[in-house]
Amino acid sequence: MNILIRKKIILHLLDCTPKPANEIAAGIDESLTSIENQLTVLVSENICEKINRDEIKQYVVKKDIETFARLVKAFLSDKEEHKEEIGQFVSSDYYFSRIDNQLVDYVLRRFYLDSAYQTDEDKLPIGRILLASPSALLFALYGDTTVFSGMMSSSDQLDSSHETWTWFNQILHSTFMTPLLEMLIADMKVPTYGFLYAKLQLMAAKIDIRVNLATTHGKYVEAMAGGSFGLSRAAEDLKAGQLTSPVNPISLSNYGLAFLHLGEFQTALENFDKALNAVQYPSQKAIVLNNKGLTFLRLKQYQRAIECFKEGIAFDSEGEISELRENKQITEEYLAIATDADNLIEPTRIRFVQNQPVPFEETRLYEFKEVKGRNSVNRITKDSDEYAVAFLNRKGGRIFWGIRDSDRITVGVSLNERQRDEVRRKVSEKLWAIRPPVSDDNWQLEFHNVYNFQRETMEDLWVLELVVRVPQERDVFYTSKWELHVKTEGGKQKLLGPQVTEFIRGRLQDETGTT
Repeated sequence: MNILIRKKIILHLLDCTPKPANEIAAGIDESLTSIENQLTVLVSENICEKINRDEIKQYVVKKDIETFARLVKAFLSDKEEHKEEIGQFVSSDYYFSRIDNQLVDYVLRRFYLDSAYQTDEDKLPIGRILLASPSALLFALYGDTTVFSGMMSSSDQLDSSHETWTWFNQILHSTFMTPLLEMLIADMKVPTYGFLYAKLQLMAAKIDIRVNLATTHGKYVEAMAGGSFGLSRAAEDLKAGQLTSPVNPISLSNYGLAFLHLGEFQTALENFDKALNAVQYPSQKAIVLNNKGLTFLRLKQYQRAIECFKEGIAFDSEGEISELRENKQITEEYLAIATDADNLIEPTRIRFVQNQPVPFEETRLYEFKEVKGRNSVNRITKDSDEYAVAFLNRKGGRIFWGIRDSDRITVGVSLNERQRDEVRRKVSEKLWAIRPPVSDDNWQLEFHNVYNFQRETMEDLWVLELVVRVPQERDVFYTSKWELHVKTEGGKQKLLGPQVTEFIRGRLQDETGTT
């Protein structure tokens, strides 16, 4: 059977008006014989039904749920095939009229959720998603329900308390709604479905924000200022005509807070910056700057956080936002701790994510090195002793290979097992040759995994961290070549001639307290 002709016949009948075979043939420009053969098959498959009117055979597409489900599968299973026909199908009155409460009830029974969604208000968001997302509709009609049948079977073992059933229904709700909403976002990028959002008067950008908030890591989020970002709220945003107005700047700030709570710091900062560009009143700017400062505080970028709080305080002329001053004070205390050499006890315990910034900046205690070129082992080890000496001659510190110093981005270093062993050996040899000798207790080389955005470790990609701690007995340290280096804000400096003398004299004065 010619699939394209079959689809054209069905589309010609979707207005639900019975038509004779000759009219259908003329409408789609096909031979009458071919159309009659196709209609015979469609009737035998219970997709179309034959009606006799005035002794003329006429045909119409059946309206029951089972027939609609079969048509959804036939038209939507492959987004790349017959795109024009897909567009005609999902834009038809037949399509929209079939997605009703009866269909929602059918879907809920498929997923064993009819007891979890009992009121029309509970079911309304589901119907809206099925209208807005053809992929979600296809999933609802044909998706695997094994997980849900298993969950409902296990529900018999739960105790009968209200709290237990509330918790169980929340899990069911999240397990069902999350894939539907994620499919909605995917469909918004399909040009064939673009007209759907115009017809439903939906603002794709705002739905995208809501759904990402609701589904990131499968969590529910309550943003500050009373904004709710649960899955139900995301679905409610699909109501026709509700999303045509621009997004409120303070809403953008609340979205940023929600992402902050989820640990999605970069997205949070993007929302705060959008809000700052849009807000008009000083008090609103102060609120957004406070939120932005909190994000930098979480990232341990203390100086940036303090700058945000200071700017916010300047806009808060009436002193109404006390949190700005409190957060500034807390951050200044954290900054003092972060720059304390006594803090150099263990290697850094953060997750290094490829192409994402690390949550601290280069200082005299932190050095970043991007490793370029083929011979990674040599590029890491050749000046490791110079940096170790530079840290020893100051207050200790950490050097990270695999972090780009221009923007703090994690790029990683590609090292297989043999190369990692070679790095350990060569760095150890370099540091053992420092004069005067330093104990192994005063330094530690750590290999950190690098992760991708899916939180999976990337094979043979690493960030190397060398932690250098100053011995209790202070001294002046040199490399094996009797070179003296000191750590600076932007790297290290090799001292020569009179500089060496001045450095040693300064060290002696520090230790004796003389002037």
